[in-house]
Amino acid sequence: MKIVARLLVLLPLLWVEGVWAVDCPSEDYDLNSQAEVDALGAAGCDRISGYLYIGNSTDITNLDGLTNITSLGGGLNIYDNAALANLDGLASLTSVGSGLFISLNPALTNLDGLASLTSVRVDLDISLNAALANLDGLASLTSVGRNAIISLNAALANLDGLANLISVGGDLTIYSNAALTNLDDLASLTSVGGDLTIYSNAALTNLDGLASLTSVGGDLGIW
Repeated sequence: MKIVARLLVLLPLLWVEGVWAVDCPSEDYDLNSQAEVDALGAAGCDRISGYLYIGNSTDITNLDGLTNITSLGGGLNIYDNAALANLDGLASLTSVGSGLFISLNPALTNLDGLASLTSVRVDLDISLNAALANLDGLASLTSVGRNAIISLNAALANLDGLANLISVGGDLTIYSNAALTNLDDLASLTSVGGDLTIYSNAALTNLDGLASLTSVGGDLGIW
């Protein structure tokens, strides 16, 4: 009886600490409206076994309905959201099983909602986000499994959010970020498995941030 009683005490604690993940009803989600984002939140689940696509929307202003989501078995694609200004609703997300793509979100100013994310198993692509001023929300990211692309983000002045990035398994490409002045916060980067290409960043004045880089598996191109 004592054992049973102790288990009954422990079970709620195990639940609170997230030992038991609750799968969302569908394997994949394609969210195109604020109502759909909020509805997923109302489902009370914290794990999506497939991919999560948030995009082609004019009315998604926030992702607050996704605050319970801790992991994705597939990729996360946030694409073409005219009114989305932040990703704060993804603050609990720690794991993305495939790629992370954030593109064509003109009102997006920061990635702070991704602060709990530690690794991207496949590709990372941050492109064409006109108002994106920094990558601080990626401060916990230590590795990218395959390719990383940071491109055409007109307001991006630095790469501060990548200060803990140690390795990129494939190609690393940084191009056409007009306001980018330095690469200082790539100081922890030691290896790039494929090509390292840095070009058409008009304000870039030095490459001091690559001082710790010891290995490039492919070509090195800077122009």
